[in-house]
Amino acid sequence: MSKPTLTKEIAYTALQSFFNQKPFVLFATGTSCSIDLNYGMPALERHLKATIPSVTLNTSQEKEWRSVLNQLSLNQEFETAMNSIKDENLLGIVINATAEFLTNLDQKHVFNILQGLQSWSAIAILSRLVKTLPETDKILHVATPNYDLLAEYAFTQAKIPYSTGFWGGVIRKLDWQQAERQMTYVEKVPSGRTKINKVTRIKKHIRLYKVHGSLNIFQFNSQVIETDDWKKIPSNAQRLMITPGTAKHEKLHDYRDILLKEYDDAISKHSAFLFLGFGFNDTQLVNNAISIKLKNQNSSGLIITRDSNSRIETLLKQSKNTWLICKNIDEDNNSTRIFNSRYNDWLNLPDKELWQFDKFSTEIMGS
Repeated sequence: MSKPTLTKEIAYTALQSFFNQKPFVLFATGTSCSIDLNYGMPALERHLKATIPSVTLNTSQEKEWRSVLNQLSLNQEFETAMNSIKDENLLGIVINATAEFLTNLDQKHVFNILQGLQSWSAIAILSRLVKTLPETDKILHVATPNYDLLAEYAFTQAKIPYSTGFWGGVIRKLDWQQAERQMTYVEKVPSGRTKINKVTRIKKHIRLYKVHGSLNIFQFNSQVIETDDWKKIPSNAQRLMITPGTAKHEKLHDYRDILLKEYDDAISKHSAFLFLGFGFNDTQLVNNAISIKLKNQNSSGLIITRDSNSRIETLLKQSKNTWLICKNIDEDNNSTRIFNSRYNDWLNLPDKELWQFDKFSTEIMGS
């Protein structure tokens, strides 16, 4: 039996219906690259190539790094090439070089974002989702493998309360329950003619899971802490950032309770998933529970990204309720393509740029 033709009316109805249920949101590097292309993997690769040789390496470390460079010269993917690194000290060098590079980028853009002079691309969609949260469920669950703090700056500028699970002052400790209490307030509610009850309410807010760590998360004195003030790291502190390559999966196992437990719990409670600027390179995040939900349980999925790839299109073929919105394959053509496997071909919208998050928000979500 031949598949039906996808029309603009069918697509718009499906996209708008997607938001009838609250989605779990995953955003990745594509959102940061809208601010600065140097947040992308190619720029990080160039930086590490230029930086690592200047560091004193021992013989085994030099051998591992040469293996990375040899694979890159053969056009191997950056993350695959980085699998050659097994030495923990060399991993530490890579983590610190990555952090220094991204910290400099963040400092370049932080005040522009906080003053509204630059806009983090995904903020329009996330603002709309928070605004429309039901009174019975005031938490939007959001995850990212990004190390940078652009989303946090954007949430602050947009006056959206958010929690990363840490609470306290200059040095914040990881405690999701205590962090959640910071999202509450007391409201006085009339009861009868003269009595006033005090009721604890929760603010609409974002729970942000930094599943690969962050520029401001460290291991310090046998604890995982968050601080924005350390320009120079104490000798007894270690950055908690999972570096590119599948070796990060071993790190994720080591830190699973810290980085992924709350994330896993939230995933299990959702049946709709929104992917923003997500290229599906981080297969560890989607190959388990999310993949099962999309492929086998017919959960709803919506991928909005600039460029499609083979990983995305393989997922689409196996997930009949997952939609893709991306840019035209022609580099000089900014029009939109939409695909869902239940229909016979791509829908092309020559006069729309729905793969840009702000334009999607206006056109589909009404903000």
